[in-house]
Amino acid sequence: MEANTEPKRTRRRGKALEMAILEAAWEQLYACSAEEFTFDNVAARAHTSKPVLYRRWPNRTELFVAAVRQHRGRAAIERPRTGTLRGDVISILLQLNRKQSDAVMVLAKFGVYANWLGVSAHELYERTMMSDQPSIMMAIENARARGDITCELPESLLRMPGELGRAIILRDMRPLSEVDIVATVDELFLPLVDHYEHQSRAALRESH
Repeated sequence: MEANTEPKRTRRRGKALEMAILEAAWEQLYACSAEEFTFDNVAARAHTSKPVLYRRWPNRTELFVAAVRQHRGRAAIERPRTGTLRGDVISILLQLNRKQSDAVMVLAKFGVYANWLGVSAHELYERTMMSDQPSIMMAIENARARGDITCELPESLLRMPGELGRAIILRDMRPLSEVDIVATVDELFLPLVDHYEHQSRAALRESH
């Protein structure tokens, strides 16, 4: 009698099982239509059962949010070291584009089905899209350390490059081109940073 040489499937538990389910959920979100994002399909893709999913997430909305947030959380942005504010901001936006534009496109695909998931499109966006301000702040911190920037910059300006980039991705349903990124930095972001910096330095001179 021949021995069974087929390797046994390792039984996954706890965090390992949860991560495997969320990875399967992300694959389902990215590859399939909104109607196909069901607990049956995700369970089959993750090689587990529906009750296992329901013990962790009560409905598709919570599973959707958890899967997108895990995917984005793994796409960490590395601190740039180009030596200039322009170079650092471009580097950050290129990383965001490469690592996270797929999450934006998934949200666009599912946004029109938000009510079907039981939430508004705004809530779906707010619960899954993490602010880009911390990423841009790495470039600002580098510039402050070099003495290139001394003024305070409004939060709306710090969020603007990422939000504009997402708007273009949503419009075209594709990642940004490098031309798009450079234009955002050179034509919009840097001129506004220069405006606030010059304004701050002029006020400082007047005070003396």
